[in-house]
Amino acid sequence: MNNNELAVNTSIEDIYGDNPLITQLPPILDTKSVIKHLRGKLKFIPEQRFLPQPERIHLIAQLPHDFFQPLTKHLSLEQKISIMIRQGYVSRNITNGDRHRHLHAAFQQLEPSNESSYRYAPPESTATSMSIIGCSGSGKTTTMNKILRYYPQVIEHRELGLKQIVYLKIDCPHDSSLKNLCSNFFRAVDLALGDTNFEHRFTRSRLNVNAMLQQMKIIANNYSIGLLIIDEIQHLNTKKSGGAEIILNFFVTLVNVASIPIVMIGTPKANEILQEDLRSARRSAGLGSLIWEPMRNEAPTPDLSTPDQMIISEWYAFTNTLWQYQWVQQPAELTDELRNTWYYYTQGIPDLVVKLFCLVQIHAITIGLEKITSELFKKVYEEQLQPVHDILDALRSGNPTRIARYSDLTIPQVQIEEYVEQQRFKAALKTEIQRKDLGPHYSTLIGMLTALGHPAATIDLHVTSALKKYPNENLQVLLQHILEVLDSPVAEDKFKQHQTTTLARKPRTSRKVMKPEEWKSTEANDLRNFFSQAQEKEVDVYELLKSSHYLFDPTSPVLH
Repeated sequence: MNNNELAVNTSIEDIYGDNPLITQLPPILDTKSVIKHLRGKLKFIPEQRFLPQPERIHLIAQLPHDFFQPLTKHLSLEQKISIMIRQGYVSRNITNGDRHRHLHAAFQQLEPSNESSYRYAPPESTATSMSIIGCSGSGKTTTMNKILRYYPQVIEHRELGLKQIVYLKIDCPHDSSLKNLCSNFFRAVDLALGDTNFEHRFTRSRLNVNAMLQQMKIIANNYSIGLLIIDEIQHLNTKKSGGAEIILNFFVTLVNVASIPIVMIGTPKANEILQEDLRSARRSAGLGSLIWEPMRNEAPTPDLSTPDQMIISEWYAFTNTLWQYQWVQQPAELTDELRNTWYYYTQGIPDLVVKLFCLVQIHAITIGLEKITSELFKKVYEEQLQPVHDILDALRSGNPTRIARYSDLTIPQVQIEEYVEQQRFKAALKTEIQRKDLGPHYSTLIGMLTALGHPAATIDLHVTSALKKYPNENLQVLLQHILEVLDSPVAEDKFKQHQTTTLARKPRTSRKVMKPEEWKSTEANDLRNFFSQAQEKEVDVYELLKSSHYLFDPTSPVLH
């Protein structure tokens, strides 16, 4: 290397200064600015602890969406993304013709091979690829979305007559279908630009998959896509012949030929695929692979450079910050016991750490405890986080095979509406248990009186009251008493106030009450008539109603 070569590209301006695709991007951020950009915007006001329960619950519900504590790996990822976008544009400079050569190379692949025609060699690629591997809930996608928000997705260069797509994020199809992958790409481009119709144009045509892949390459070059993010890459793990291999080879082509940087995001299930099938891609993957592991429960260690200072782990930094957001009226100190219990039931998965913290607070407020305890962590974990017990057990085991097996489990969402519904159901269940304690006649009496058209609220009131006051009476006596009460408003008032009366004593009324011996003169469908018949036949009135198909079955909505 000569001295002139040593002097080339010695500054950012030398590398990026004459490339409009780079100069129109936001400035490169320093570490302090990255932290400010990534950090969550949620503010905590201690006085909010004395707000009513529903309001505090809704404040707690903000945490999974608005809380974000930047960690070292987040800062590292932001730096890598910044480099990938800019470096990928170096070999696609508009001003020196590199972009046109890429476009021509892409179009050449659509044309039949003709040895006599001149073939343009595309410029050397400066793009890199990178993979991010981590279990569900580790924050991969959330962090990526936060980083991408710093960049405008589309930049319009009016003087050059083109639109630049800075980044494009798509999901890998569950079935690893190439057609669906292409459709997801075209749809994402349409959503970004707002004035194109590539999805309809190319997915509903008779283009084969190879032609659709080439169209993707042309679009990527034509709109100068700076970064392509493929999420859920583990879905490539399929037994379909050649599906995963073809897609991965296409990704390699985009990186090495079209100079499109690619970030692949997936769970540990994707690691084996990437290691096996992306050997050629790894040769150009200068930024390598990030293993997005959960936080480790590591205690603070002394800072050797500053003996009186301590270096705290990511786990301690994360939980110390999150612990400040306590809306319970008796905020607890974060002790080692609480922190260790918290870690045991989340294994340091950020999404779970936040959501368990939220659910514990909501539960503490709902039951009136107003304090976070280790016992509550255990109770809420066992009741609310059952879907992730398997993966957490796998993480506790430390067995990579077990971890990969359960890595696709979805972290349950914290939905306040669902939680409130659960609490309502629990209240209803408690009421049902109380009703069962009233004895076996409750449902029967409710069904019989409902069938006669009495209001449900009135029925429940009188049935409950009668069963409480006369728990040892049989069904016929209870029914007779309730009917007499329902027949007379005055008698109803007397009934509510009466504490010692028996059925032999009839309540006084301001109007004539039909005597039991007169009940047989009532209409055939009158319950009193059935009661009279039962006495004459010496049978149970319940069986008589059942045999006459007048009985309402409380276990079924059908009227028998």
